[in-house]
Amino acid sequence: MTRRFLSVLALVVAIGPAGAQPVKPAGTATTETARGEATVLVPPQGGTADVPVHATANLLLTFPTPIAPRLLTSGRDWDIKEFVDGVAVRALSEKAAPMTLALATKDGQIKVNITLRVVPPSADALTLVRFQAASAEDAFKAAVEAEVEQRTAPMRAELARANQALDAKVRERADAMVARRLLERLEETRLKAHERNDDNVIVHVTRAVFLGPDAYLFFDIENRSGSAYRLAKVSVLGPRKSNHAGPASVLSSAIDQPEAGVIGVVAAGSTGKAVVVLRQVDAVLGAPLALVIEQPEGRGKVVVDRGITLR
Repeated sequence: MTRRFLSVLALVVAIGPAGAQPVKPAGTATTETARGEATVLVPPQGGTADVPVHATANLLLTFPTPIAPRLLTSGRDWDIKEFVDGVAVRALSEKAAPMTLALATKDGQIKVNITLRVVPPSADALTLVRFQAASAEDAFKAAVEAEVEQRTAPMRAELARANQALDAKVRERADAMVARRLLERLEETRLKAHERNDDNVIVHVTRAVFLGPDAYLFFDIENRSGSAYRLAKVSVLGPRKSNHAGPASVLSSAIDQPEAGVIGVVAAGSTGKAVVVLRQVDAVLGAPLALVIEQPEGRGKVVVDRGITLR
């Protein structure tokens, strides 16, 4: 266990300018705490910690029990003050040379060599490090997790950059496609079709917008019932009951968020605006269409089968 543990002790995890995660001292396994703070797990055989600090900033090193007596003196580069269960350290200048402190608790549970090094103001540093005794197994587990974090952080950052580039590319292609379709065809047809169900939910089909080879059928869902209408399915039926509906979307003021399988929610006593895409609309031009909306499990169905003909 000792060899395996020592093989992963040399780790440094730094955070970027966004400050998403706290910096960790290299060496013995650490756990994340608040920004500028860290907790170091020290196994029974002892450990190390390489702690970054800012010049003239105070660093506090704390232990769960009193530390063993030792002689600590302040030098030209560092100001050191010892108290019962820890040490306060401050680098006097940005050019302070690295310094190592060998500290232990009186009960012998914690023995650690701490190397202090000054980092530039732009780099992340620590102001508080807590040292805690841990079993070899727990310290090894934490060290492995920290090592995995360090090794995968660049890959995650690269993946995030790739996803951003992909999102930008997808948006660019979508905008180009919309622009082409606008040049091909942009027409609007006004419609006045209405229908309601037994729960007093009324659907008003208001217009169709032609965009290239497709069309967008706009309708309002006026919910006069006493409960929210959870739109789960939209169909547009043509000749021989063939369904020509593509994706649908709902815009409403409902506080409830749609769950899986629900397109949108229209609160009781309110009206939600909705739209559904009709793919290859030329195939149904001149034919009577029926708009069908449903809640989960087919509840609350509303069928508008009169007054929807696109030309």
